[in-house]
Amino acid sequence: MNWIYLLFSAAFYILSYSPFDNKILIFVSFIILIVIIENLPSKKKALHLFLYAFIIHLLGVSWVSQSLLTYGSLDYLGSLLITLTFIIIISLPYVIIGILHKPIKENRLTNINLFALLFVSVEFIKSWIFGGFPWLLVGHSQSETIFNFIYPIFGSYAVTYIVVLISAILSKGWLEKSKSYVVFMFIFLIIYHFLPTDIADKDYDQKQKLTFTIYQPNIYPQESYDLNEYNNIQKKYINFLEKKISSELIIFPETIVPYELSNSSLLYKKMSEITNNDINIITGLFTKDKDKIFNSMVFFSEDIQIYNKRKLVPFGEYTPWYNTFFELAEALNIPLSNISHGSKNQKNIILGDIKIIPVICFESTFPNLVNSYDTKELLVNISNDSWFGNSLAPYQHLQISQIRALEFNRFILRATNTGISAVINNNGKVLNYIPNDTEGVISGTVPVNNKRSIYSQYGDIGILMLLFLSLLIMIVTRLTMRHE
Repeated sequence: MNWIYLLFSAAFYILSYSPFDNKILIFVSFIILIVIIENLPSKKKALHLFLYAFIIHLLGVSWVSQSLLTYGSLDYLGSLLITLTFIIIISLPYVIIGILHKPIKENRLTNINLFALLFVSVEFIKSWIFGGFPWLLVGHSQSETIFNFIYPIFGSYAVTYIVVLISAILSKGWLEKSKSYVVFMFIFLIIYHFLPTDIADKDYDQKQKLTFTIYQPNIYPQESYDLNEYNNIQKKYINFLEKKISSELIIFPETIVPYELSNSSLLYKKMSEITNNDINIITGLFTKDKDKIFNSMVFFSEDIQIYNKRKLVPFGEYTPWYNTFFELAEALNIPLSNISHGSKNQKNIILGDIKIIPVICFESTFPNLVNSYDTKELLVNISNDSWFGNSLAPYQHLQISQIRALEFNRFILRATNTGISAVINNNGKVLNYIPNDTEGVISGTVPVNNKRSIYSQYGDIGILMLLFLSLLIMIVTRLTMRHE
């Protein structure tokens, strides 16, 4: 029976994320999980936590198989095996929680705190191991809730800690059938559902605005990588630019053409021709420096500025340990799948007196890559989620961008090839968007003069200090008990 409950628990976890957005279910998921594992021995707890994570990732990120199957020259079996291997790898760290978890009924505060800290620690590991895959983190599920108060101060990992901590407290109440915990649950539900969430800084200068146009062309890779379509794709963008759009900033998505665009091409000439101090273009292109190919954000103005993507998708854009995995890379056969990482220190993209913070696709999942340290800033996210079709991926990716807007108190302009392009305000709310699998345009204005958030200044130092102090207290406590 426990396995059925575990399946429901994992399903509730996924239902708290986009596009379902039943955010309260994340708490239900953890309550069920804690009740299941409370009295199990350590080995069984470890197995349950692994299966919990495995089911979550199987339900939530199995869209990885779609790109491998459709664009990686693999059959169903090969795609399935690689996807399952990937899911197993990112689920393994959760075993740590099962091994170190202590029954929360035995110690009121210490073990509840331990469970929350273990979850945060595992998310840090998941965000780092093998280049990192910070997807479906607990803290990514709570945009536009009362946790909007937490994101700009302590960030999404702190939200993970608080969500798991509250869930553990509620679980203890369930296990003990305590009236005081029932009261706590009632108060929490009222606060969660009725407290205003529109709390972001609104004290920005309304005169400091930028006009923009986002274009979503709705071009999928099977069309993009078809040699016979190259000229048609370039003409599509040229025709759009010939409409003489009056916006100060025109934004195209990531990798608008699947090859290095030479300065003699018609599209390159067109973008160079129409840009000046008043009209600027941001677009995703492959660029080359010596023998290295980069996935870049290129800014066309009177001058051309380039930002090279720093965090690449493993086995999608590059092959880790290339010599070891050369045969696997050849089998996957994903186009341009061994490009180079951009350097850590790159010049800012500057539009007049506004700093553009460039974020290319997968980079949006890493808050440490957002270099926000000024007041006049705008986050521009170009992405290509077309590899994953009409799956959960585009919705989940948009939700992650909402979290970045909250953490850094910045408006985000997001342009994608096939969806979901969007305008996100500094409160993490989607103001306008183009649906998935649709060609469309968004035009408007955004303010660019916002105060810096506390999180942009100190990052994850708060939650890291909590982890360190908790670990220190646990060590001191155990040493003291041994000497008694």
